[in-house]
Amino acid sequence: MSKPKNVHGTGLLLGSTGLLLRGPSGAGKSVLALSLLDRWEGRDLPAFLVSDDRVDLVQTGRDLSMKAPETLAGLIELRGRGIVKRPHRSLVTLNLVIDLVPDLVRMLEEDAMVTEIAGCTLARAPVPAADVIGVNHQMLLVLEAIAALDTETVAP
Repeated sequence: MSKPKNVHGTGLLLGSTGLLLRGPSGAGKSVLALSLLDRWEGRDLPAFLVSDDRVDLVQTGRDLSMKAPETLAGLIELRGRGIVKRPHRSLVTLNLVIDLVPDLVRMLEEDAMVTEIAGCTLARAPVPAADVIGVNHQMLLVLEAIAALDTETVAP
């Protein structure tokens, strides 16, 4: 396993799909993450937090995986409430990067759907930040991005 690369973001495991939500502070990563976790859990599907705010990325074979820094495992900030606990997993393969972006693009170009992190090419979905569209619209965009992956993930 490689030395971890610490990045700003929130990592999740939804079903068998590992997601990394990236974006500036205040873009709505944590609220979107909690909403996605609630949606999966509400349908009795496996859903776990990897880490909120900071995520360690490590090379595991040919894959890039996410780990929680030890002090953040199972903790996520809910603004207006504080730090809350959620079930968590560590060393989750990263399958999809969700970038919270400042604008809504009606039709995306194909090259907007991939990104490179630490030499690994990954599926990407730009999703407008919380001040651009509501969390329900954000969740629909994430669900479609998961459905577009070549995995066995069931999107609720």
